[in-house]
Amino acid sequence: MVVAVLGLVLVGCGAPSYTYVTNSADRAYLKVPNTWRQIDPKDIKSQVGVEPAKDSSKGVWLEAYDADASPSVSHVFDSPVGAAAPAILVVVQAIPAQSRGRLGLDSLRDFFHPVSPASRQQLTAVGRQNPYSGFSSVSDEVLTPGNGIRGVHTVYSYRISGGDAQVFDLTGYLNDDASKLSIALARCSLDCFKQRQQEIDSVVSSFTVREAL
Repeated sequence: MVVAVLGLVLVGCGAPSYTYVTNSADRAYLKVPNTWRQIDPKDIKSQVGVEPAKDSSKGVWLEAYDADASPSVSHVFDSPVGAAAPAILVVVQAIPAQSRGRLGLDSLRDFFHPVSPASRQQLTAVGRQNPYSGFSSVSDEVLTPGNGIRGVHTVYSYRISGGDAQVFDLTGYLNDDASKLSIALARCSLDCFKQRQQEIDSVVSSFTVREAL
């Protein structure tokens, strides 16, 4: 009987259903389903030209996870073809003193793509060089977690270089003196977003940033 009970306990204490992504130095946290796989930092470096650092004091903290059976950096960064499974990129970056006065909530919205009205209006002037079309805002809210942090959560769709519609789910935070920027961006195709929205919501909503006490 003791052996049987122990077996049940071990089954109940199986592997956790989430992978916890933590940056203790920057107090940034995220959890992703353990079926999502981390994208090789070397692939991220080859894409952005920056060596991912352990925290923002040593450079830019970059981590990416992909729910696809064959994780690829192309599922995270701009591609005309929307990925069939969700992927997420997390960035924490220190902001130079001379740039902090220019940062606001629209800077978070526009970090990856032109989302704010002002940014999209500027992009229209580019004409044929503009790779983005079919913008649609799904939702947008200001986040006020307090304790020296403010942010936005915006969901929008775009077509890139004439490709299929893709959905982007962005959560971004600035600390009060704008010395640090923290962003999580999830993306996948429109069909993928419709089918797996609950899963994506659980990942994005877990993104937490806190200021040091």
